[in-house]
Amino acid sequence: MHAGLGFTLIEMLVVIAIIAIVSIIAIPAFSTMHEHGAVNSATNSLLAHLKQARVLAMAENRSVSITFSSTGYTYDADTSGTCGLCKPDTVSYSDLSNNLTVTPTTTRTFTSRGTANSGTIKVAAGSYSHSITLNIIGRAYEQ
Repeated sequence: MHAGLGFTLIEMLVVIAIIAIVSIIAIPAFSTMHEHGAVNSATNSLLAHLKQARVLAMAENRSVSITFSSTGYTYDADTSGTCGLCKPDTVSYSDLSNNLTVTPTTTRTFTSRGTANSGTIKVAAGSYSHSITLNIIGRAYEQ
């Protein structure tokens, strides 16, 4: 008798079925993991920009704004149209995730004394979200 060196069709179909079942289970987990990563990354980036804006406002004795839109935010935005020192840097949400949202789209402005218009900023993707609180004295922290 001659021993076969290959796989039978049944063996190949069983392996393909196992791979398909594992893929069906794993794909939603990867999607959720991507949403968590996008929210964490966006939250860390925004929190760093808020803290940096406060320090810059006090160091340069001027107002520093972060302007939000539905597609991204601009750090050190020139909201007055007369800021010679402003160096705007735009962060696009689509660079982090296709379904990332940041609400509300209120402009946050730090004064030369470090104070700011306070409020909560929510960063979300899918069902996962983080909140950043900005208090009246300009301190930003994650909740």
